[in-house]
Amino acid sequence: MATATTIDIPTRIVFGVGTVAQLGKEAKQLGKKAIIVTYPDIRKVGLLDRIIADLKANGVGAVVFDGVEPNPRSSTIDRGVDLARKEKIDLVIGLGGGSAMDTAKGIAIACPGNDSVWVYVLQGLAQPKGPVPPMITVPTMAGTGSEINSISVVTHWETHEKRAWISPFVQAKVALIDPEITTTVPPNQTKAGAVDSFCHVVEVYVTDGTPTIITDGIREATMKAVVKYLPIAMANPKDLEARTNLSWASTLSMSHLMSLGSGNGAMTLHGVEHALSGYYDVTHGSGLAALLPAWMRFTQPARKERFEQLGKNVFGKKDGIKATEEWLKSVEMNLRLRDLGCELEKADEIAELAIKSSPWIANHPTPLDAPNIAKIYRDSY
Repeated sequence: MATATTIDIPTRIVFGVGTVAQLGKEAKQLGKKAIIVTYPDIRKVGLLDRIIADLKANGVGAVVFDGVEPNPRSSTIDRGVDLARKEKIDLVIGLGGGSAMDTAKGIAIACPGNDSVWVYVLQGLAQPKGPVPPMITVPTMAGTGSEINSISVVTHWETHEKRAWISPFVQAKVALIDPEITTTVPPNQTKAGAVDSFCHVVEVYVTDGTPTIITDGIREATMKAVVKYLPIAMANPKDLEARTNLSWASTLSMSHLMSLGSGNGAMTLHGVEHALSGYYDVTHGSGLAALLPAWMRFTQPARKERFEQLGKNVFGKKDGIKATEEWLKSVEMNLRLRDLGCELEKADEIAELAIKSSPWIANHPTPLDAPNIAKIYRDSY
């Protein structure tokens, strides 16, 4: 019998084409002065100016922190925290992909106190030093699912630790998910985001030791959506049906609905990859794509029937690992670590870093110790 599961989705999801236009209306219910946390290039597509004007029309002032980089660093987040404290903001808006929303969560948790965000990251379950400003998330790409959870991933560049932390205090009050604004995302980000969504689900799916028909059905449908619609979005970036399905898959993949019906499983590949992107600053989805086949082959002896079911129910094929590799190739994501600028001789060092920074990898069905992690890296090179 599966263990008890708690389903709690406190974020109100407003989903659909054009919903970004509701940001001002939503914001005025939560605060008077917002910090918009985003990337330097958001303004180029005209989205940032539209949002600032919408906020102003609804009586909400805004300051912009546009210093977010991929694999956001604690030092970058601390600069955003300083701005939030100086401007006395009472609302945080995360506008962008996972890095922007991770940064927004870091700013929200740290701005009530006086410490660096890294102090809160090391707590694991972060506790704020005062009232945390409410948050609105506006994902501009499909992939990370950060809009719907209370998890943030931060890199300490000096030690190359990339750690996930969690706090209910940074769960967004509202997530505005507008598939139309994802149509401007560059192809590489679209592909990397879709692989991230797929991995969020396939990792827990194949490692699950107590699966249920409901849990498997939700997971399989989500993976099938990514597999089907990524090639369509690549062929026609403006295809709103494809973008809508990829956006839904992204959001659902990191929601508690993935545990509906119970079951378990662990995102251990993510833990392995975090050490890689924390060390080399590679794109997270690309790192996952490079590591996924070797991670699957390592896991397969302990979960043979799960990989067979993956092949049959998601790809309509016998071999789930081979089918996954064929799909990655079809969307030009059949990457190797050497393609990403990684160094073979660093495998042991990065493996040790994975164990230090991602302790949940101990939940893998077979031991993911340093030698085995290093082997996955080498097999992916």
